[in-house]
Amino acid sequence: MIYAAVDLGTNAFRLLIVDKDKEEIIRRESEIIGLGAYINKDKLLFPPSKYYKVLDKFFKIIKELKVSRIDIVGTSIFRDCRNKDEIKKEFYSKYKYNLQIISPKKESQLTSYGALSPIKLKRKNYIVIDIGGGSTEISLVSNKVVQDYISIKLGVVREFNKYRTTKNFNKNIKKSIFNNIKKKLVSNSFFSQLTCSDFTVIANGGTPTTIAAIKIKKKNYNRNLVNGKKLSLSYIKSIHESLMTMDPGERLKLNGMEKGREIVIIYGLFILLSILWVLKKRVLYVSDSGVLEGLVQESN
Repeated sequence: MIYAAVDLGTNAFRLLIVDKDKEEIIRRESEIIGLGAYINKDKLLFPPSKYYKVLDKFFKIIKELKVSRIDIVGTSIFRDCRNKDEIKKEFYSKYKYNLQIISPKKESQLTSYGALSPIKLKRKNYIVIDIGGGSTEISLVSNKVVQDYISIKLGVVREFNKYRTTKNFNKNIKKSIFNNIKKKLVSNSFFSQLTCSDFTVIANGGTPTTIAAIKIKKKNYNRNLVNGKKLSLSYIKSIHESLMTMDPGERLKLNGMEKGREIVIIYGLFILLSILWVLKKRVLYVSDSGVLEGLVQESN
């Protein structure tokens, strides 16, 4: 059976097509849309032309590869918008498939199981961090089961929309952003109720995979090298400081920097560093798997 999973996020759209019988990946696609920039103050979402262009591309590939089953999920941006019903109706009318807007709990489960799938560590407890465009999911996984989770309205696009700073991050701006994010995190009982400290941190999403790719220094992105890459707190802090001294055009020249991520990466690192501060952890492992791989597992 040829199966396709489609993840429509606040910042990026992703497609994964697999042959379930042969247990092999046939096609992988990812496009940065920045959809979160197209929701107005009244919480109405007006998708840009690139939204349709990328979906047209995905469904053309799906048709060409004769996919027999498809799951399409939308996350934070679709949960947030007030006109989600109209968006879903238009989606079905145009593409003849249903768009499932999944709950934060479902997103946490799919992300956790997907993110852990390529990790070769044999640990009992994990904290899985998924920094998205509109929300961040943090899950406690013990013995391969999600025990607890939180979904916080912190995301790379959401934070950029709040501050709109792209370069020249002075001391006061940095302090303000860090303080606001940390305040939002510590107000959540998830952290105070963590009963164990013996957990390994796994981070997925565009922020950790990008800084892992920058560290690897390969011209072409290699997800096999990124999966399982160990990053220290000191490295994450140093790359954050370095990126903030560059303008977006300079960041884009770095090996590993995907076009469309050169602005929001700064905000993803503010979030990631704040989470590590709350968790009191100095090391994490990167995963380039998430919702898509979780959907593939669930389809078994």
